[in-house]
Amino acid sequence: MNNKFWKVAGFSFLIVFILAYWLGDRTIITTDVNGLSSAALLTDSEYFFRTAGYSLVITAIILLAVYLINWIQKKSRKQSS
Repeated sequence: MNNKFWKVAGFSFLIVFILAYWLGDRTIITTDVNGLSSAALLTDSEYFFRTAGYSLVITAIILLAVYLINWIQKKSRKQSS
């Protein structure tokens, strides 16, 4: 079962990272002191780390969901037998 979690973690991180990097928005809106907004482009390293951070959070949520599903299934098997 431990091997299953590593596979889920690896594949989910890879898929989420690729999708977020491909579909993500590289521009951010900045507001100056006078209240004027303007668009700014993120550097490659900022965009990469932002995408990696989002991917890690989403992967953690997916792993938590998989763990809870397995736990509920084990609990229901114990109660039925």
